[in-house]
Amino acid sequence: MKLKKLIAMITLISMVSTMAACGSGNGGSDDTTVTNTASDDTVTEDTAADEGTTAADDNTADDTQDNTAAAEQSGLHEIYTLTERNALSGLVSPDYSDRSDIDKALPTEKKSDLTIGLSMGQTGSEFFTAMIDACQEACDKYGYKLVWTNADGNISTQSADVESMITSGVDAIILNPMDVTASEADVQAAVEAGIPVIGTGVDYPESVPVITSILANNYFGGWETGVYLGDFFKDQHIKAAALLGMMGHTIDESRINGMIAGIIYKRAEQTGNAFASEEDAYLEANEMFNELRSNGSLSSDKWDLEIVAQGEGSWSIDGGLAASEDIIVGHPDINLMMCSCDPMGQGAITAIEGAGLEPGKDVYVACAADGGKEIFKLLEDGKMQVTGYNCPYLNGSSPVDLIYKIFEEDFDAANLPAATDLPTGCITKENWKDFYDENMEYCKPIDFEFKSIDQLKSERS
Repeated sequence: MKLKKLIAMITLISMVSTMAACGSGNGGSDDTTVTNTASDDTVTEDTAADEGTTAADDNTADDTQDNTAAAEQSGLHEIYTLTERNALSGLVSPDYSDRSDIDKALPTEKKSDLTIGLSMGQTGSEFFTAMIDACQEACDKYGYKLVWTNADGNISTQSADVESMITSGVDAIILNPMDVTASEADVQAAVEAGIPVIGTGVDYPESVPVITSILANNYFGGWETGVYLGDFFKDQHIKAAALLGMMGHTIDESRINGMIAGIIYKRAEQTGNAFASEEDAYLEANEMFNELRSNGSLSSDKWDLEIVAQGEGSWSIDGGLAASEDIIVGHPDINLMMCSCDPMGQGAITAIEGAGLEPGKDVYVACAADGGKEIFKLLEDGKMQVTGYNCPYLNGSSPVDLIYKIFEEDFDAANLPAATDLPTGCITKENWKDFYDENMEYCKPIDFEFKSIDQLKSERS
C-alpha cells in the first residue's frame, strides 16, 4: 500500500505545468501550474478498496500528530509544519533559511549593455502577452537586448531553449518554467556556466540556485478577498459555491483556501472572539478546505458559512459559465460565487443572469485574482463584487529591474528569499479607479521593494 501511495505521489508531482495567472482561452489568463504535491492521506479508488476508510482515518490522525509534534519541536505555528501544502501556496514559514552561501553566479563587477534571455513555458493567453511586452519595455528602458523563447508547453523544448541561451552567452536568464522540478536542472546548468537566473510566475525550493522567483502570492490573494467578504457579509449567512479551474491545482486551491481564511478571520473579530493570531485562522480554514476538497461541500454553524457545491471551470469564461449553470440548477438559493480567477467569474455572471437572477443582488461574485481591463466595468456596475490584484506587467518588468540593480547598482542579491511576493490587494466597486489605466489591458503596476531574508525576518520579529 505504501508503494501505491509513493507511485501516486510521484505521478502527481510529475503532472505539472507552471502558470503565472489564471486559465486559458476565452479571454482567460493562464495559470502556470506549479508542481502539485500529493498528501500522504490522499486516497485513490484502488487505495480505498484495499484499505477502507478506517486506514485512511488512521493515516490522517497520524499526520495530525506528526504535524503537532513538528510544530512543538520547531517553535513554529502548526500551519507552517503541515506536510500537505497543496492548498497553501504562498504561505511561507517566517523561519527563512539563509541562502547567502548558495552559488547563484552573481556578477563580480558592474556591466551594462546586457543581453537577457527570457524562457517562457507557454504563451497561450493575453496575460502572458502582457508579461512579455512588459519585459521588453523594461529592457528597452535600460538599453538591454531581450531574447525570448516559447516552449509551447513542452518541457524538453524549454530545456533546449535554456541550453541555447547558455551557449549564446546571455548575461542573465529569466525563467518562467513549464515544470518547476524539471527546470531545476536548467537553473543549475546556467549557474554552472556563470549565468544568474531569476524565476517568474512560480516559486522554487530554497535550495535551488535562483536569485529569487517573482510571483503573485496565491494564498494571500484569496485572503485579501476573503477579508473583504467577511466585512461585506457581516451579520449575514453565507451560502456559497466555489469555482476552481481544477480541484487539485495548487494555485486554485490556495486561492479558495485563503478566501475562506479571510472570511472566518473577520467573522471572529465581529463576534468579539478574535483569533489569537492570523495563523490560527489559516489553520482552521485549512481544515475546512480539506472538508470541501473531500466532500464537495462544507458547512460551519460556528461561522454561519456554507459552501454547498464546487465546480471546475478550466480557467475560462465558457468553463465558468457551464460550471455555474450546473451549480445554480442544484442550488438556486446561493448568495455568493467564490471564483479563483476573473474569467470564470465572468462566466458565473452570465450564468446568474441566464437563470433570471441579478448578479450583485441575488448572487454576489467574488474572484481571487486577475484584474483584467474588462473586469473594471463589471466592478463599476456592481455585477462583480471584488477581485484580487494580479498584475502581469510586474511579472515581466520586475525581473529586469532586479537585473539592472544587480549589474549596475551593486545591489546585494546574495540572500534574497526563494520567492519574492508581488503586491496583493482587493479591487472593488469603491476603489477600482485606483487600479485602472485606460491604456493598459490589466490593472496598473504597484511599486514594491526587493527585500533580503534578513529584512523579512526583522519585520516579522
